[in-house]
Amino acid sequence: MSKTTIVADSSGLISLASATDQNHQKAIEIGQALSQENGTILIPNDVFSETLNVAGKKLGHLATIATAETLLSTSSFLIVDSNDKIRQYALNIFKKQPNSTSFTDCIVMATADSFDTKEIFGFEETFKKNGYLRLGVDN
Repeated sequence: MSKTTIVADSSGLISLASATDQNHQKAIEIGQALSQENGTILIPNDVFSETLNVAGKKLGHLATIATAETLLSTSSFLIVDSNDKIRQYALNIFKKQPNSTSFTDCIVMATADSFDTKEIFGFEETFKKNGYLRLGVDN
């Protein structure tokens, strides 16, 4: 079976962590499918920090710690560092976006391009508008 590589956005990771999130079931199904395929979910370090910050506000401190420990210890998750090339590319993407698109969303898209994938584990509409496939939503 081929190995799938996708890039995670905090919207997907928060949906995975929060049982009350509207996309929680979709996120669980995506995670299970990737696990069966031995897929890798790349998490840009910017997304990792953003996810924990959002989780802290939405889920509380203990749930945030549990989320961080899961992301750090699960072999299908790989936290990747951004570099100058990715940040510059993300800035170029950001320049072309509407005000509603965050720079972190652009980091996700730039990371996806740098790993030659169009698949994103996230629910933001901006990914679809920029030609990326939101797993569980656009397929």
